[in-house]
Amino acid sequence: MKAKVKKVIKDSRFTLEHRINNCGSVLRGWRNYHRFCDMSQHNLWSLRYWLWKFIRKQGRYNRYQTNKVIKRALPAVSWSACKFVIVKGDKSPYDGDFVYWSKRENAHYDGITARLLKKQNHKCTECNLSFMSGDIAELHHIDGNHNNWKPINLEVLHRECHQHQTVHGQVRVRTAG
Repeated sequence: MKAKVKKVIKDSRFTLEHRINNCGSVLRGWRNYHRFCDMSQHNLWSLRYWLWKFIRKQGRYNRYQTNKVIKRALPAVSWSACKFVIVKGDKSPYDGDFVYWSKRENAHYDGITARLLKKQNHKCTECNLSFMSGDIAELHHIDGNHNNWKPINLEVLHRECHQHQTVHGQVRVRTAG
């Protein structure tokens, strides 16, 4: 990894800013790929320090600007080894407790969707059926305004239920070409 980053940063065909961004994307990709591994031994301090010295040697940035550029280009990537949730001893996917299994799926959604699912007791507001494992939950803007992110304007629907919603009084017209 260190050799790859050094190769990218020394490529003089691109501007320094472009090389820093490319270096950052290479490192982020590597860190994201290994995010489920124990990364405590791989903090990449020496690579970051080498990069800091290289950028300072170019003479374009002072030390504060260099720190800012490196922090933006090489952000920390969180990692967690063996992250899983233990299934309760008496639970089975076939016991009919859909709420328990849909709550376990809750980790796959972002903050607002997860909060709305909890508020709706993991049920679709359109069909009133529980979200099963593998169902795709989508956010629906009730008033049709996608810039209105107030919680009162949002609800979580199954993908199938969301596809059957009206277009909020607007007529879609397809134009040729």
